[in-house]
Amino acid sequence: MNIRLLAKRNIQGNAQRYLAYFFSIVLSVSIFFIYASFIFHPDVVHANIPGGQLISRGLIAAEIVIIIFSVFFIAYSNAAFIQPRKKEFGLLTLLGMSKSQLRKLIYLEQTMVSLISILIGVGLGFLFSKLFLMAVSWLLAVEQPISFVIVPEAFVYTIVGFILLFQLLSLLSLFHIGNTEVIDLLKDKQKPKKTPFVSKWLVALSAVCLSISYLLAGTMSLNNSYIRVLPIVFFVLIGTYFLFSQSIVALCSRLYRKKESLYGGTNLITQTNLIFNIKDYSRLFFLTSIITAVILTAAGTLFMFSADLKKQGMDNIPQSIGWVENDASVYSVIEPSAVEKTLKEDGFKILYEVNMTGVPITHMLPHMRTGESNENRSLLISESDYNNAAALRKIEPAKLSGKEALYIFPYGGMDYQFVHKGEQKKLHFGNRTIKVTMIGQRNQSIVAPIKAATTLMVVDDQLYHEITADVPLKEMARVRGYEVKDWEESMETSSEIEQISNNHNQLQTRAPIYQEMKQGSILILFIGLFVSLLFFIVQGSMMYLRVFTNLEDKKIQIHALHRLGLTKKEIRQILSAEIRILFFAPFLIGVIHAIVAYVALSNLLGSNLFVYSAMVIVTYFLFQLLYYQVTKKMYERAVINSIK
Repeated sequence: MNIRLLAKRNIQGNAQRYLAYFFSIVLSVSIFFIYASFIFHPDVVHANIPGGQLISRGLIAAEIVIIIFSVFFIAYSNAAFIQPRKKEFGLLTLLGMSKSQLRKLIYLEQTMVSLISILIGVGLGFLFSKLFLMAVSWLLAVEQPISFVIVPEAFVYTIVGFILLFQLLSLLSLFHIGNTEVIDLLKDKQKPKKTPFVSKWLVALSAVCLSISYLLAGTMSLNNSYIRVLPIVFFVLIGTYFLFSQSIVALCSRLYRKKESLYGGTNLITQTNLIFNIKDYSRLFFLTSIITAVILTAAGTLFMFSADLKKQGMDNIPQSIGWVENDASVYSVIEPSAVEKTLKEDGFKILYEVNMTGVPITHMLPHMRTGESNENRSLLISESDYNNAAALRKIEPAKLSGKEALYIFPYGGMDYQFVHKGEQKKLHFGNRTIKVTMIGQRNQSIVAPIKAATTLMVVDDQLYHEITADVPLKEMARVRGYEVKDWEESMETSSEIEQISNNHNQLQTRAPIYQEMKQGSILILFIGLFVSLLFFIVQGSMMYLRVFTNLEDKKIQIHALHRLGLTKKEIRQILSAEIRILFFAPFLIGVIHAIVAYVALSNLLGSNLFVYSAMVIVTYFLFQLLYYQVTKKMYERAVINSIK
């Protein structure tokens, strides 16, 4: 028997414990290799693929996330593997193994597992890289599919990178075990567990931090989102950590003091195990709940944004084809007849058209950041023109009288109030100035928000006619727009219209912008789902490792309980309850965090995303339930089969 053979047999003996860890590393390596194969693909490097550079940047960001996540997971797993084997290491040391030999044994075990997982991961990545390239080719809608080639850089970066990562983390894990005395190794499992201490102040801190983070997220808008993200993340992390390390411990302690609840079925054993293990579980609960929240938030955001993209396109780009003529007396951008002819020839039906004129005006508005008053331009239009266009877009009409005015800001995601009800405002046009009373502001677009018509100022019909009575048509601006049925399919038609126009800057077509955003969002969703899948497998593996870390201790406990009279059915109930808490307690908190994030996202997009968020959560729950069932079956089999 030598150290190399001993390391090999130790791996075989702990195969069940290594299973989830091994699978997670293989998946990480595979995804990293597939992404690297695309990043260093010759067609991407030489910019032969439209949109390839954009995807490449997204994949590089995903690679960085995978590496960072792998560091934490491998470090956690190494500690989880070493902890339950301290008595074994102590016996080997007592039998004459030196500390250097013990370090070598552990190092060889971890190196063998890492090399095997890297090789299998690279092999699987190489096999599936062709499928990945085909999927990306389909998403990019390229004429010629991306060719499958062997990319040497992908092999080098993946193999060398993960080997260095494993070696570094293995050496760090050896430092702790190598400096532990023999007596400490032998008695590590014999140390009695104390009743966990709970601080009321830390419980209160947890509640305060989570309340602040939820309040900040629930009231977040597009204007203040950039300054709220980091505080929200900070308070969520602090609040969640103390929620599991203090608040949950306090709750379990209070339930444990209700003695009548302990005498039903197997509650005494289940709750006793929980109260003494909850402190050990707190770090795992914290990590897995945060990972769950990240997965649900990221996957949900990507899915909801992709699913809600059509509505966002229609909200921000009011008509399929829209343009603004600076001189209302002529059509210098494009002739309406040319637009109608092109649409008709390509088989598109016009649902409605918009044709309104207005007077370009200036007025003072506060700056969004500083609040200082600045001169801004708007298009003054009549109440009738506004209401006619609003009716076509199913928007509530305006109700004005006298010298009242309504300010229209075209971007619904921004809730900044430039004007307030009852505010007096001076409108300047030419050498004239008129004073109006604002009835408020609406953040919605009814016509193409281009140049002079980016923002609108709506006034009563009578006031509008008084103002514009002596204004020549050439000093006014004209806004035209056509809404088209099945506009999503009008890419080529939109391109034709853009080509025959004389000024692209004054013309806006919805289909090309929508298709570009749709393509980009699908690609991001495609990449994000791979990373989310990896995160899910890793967080499940962490739970799996935690369960099988205490396998030997659990076998001893269950064997003793069985001798005292517990049936196998009751033992299964105990094991199921413990694993159920391990899997679904952090899942519940992660879901709550994600729901708050979904509320914030709904506010930012101005949409009701309840259905989409429910679909994401239910899908994740089903995967979590499957992982739970598999782990439970394996754990019950391992424990119950040991009963003689």
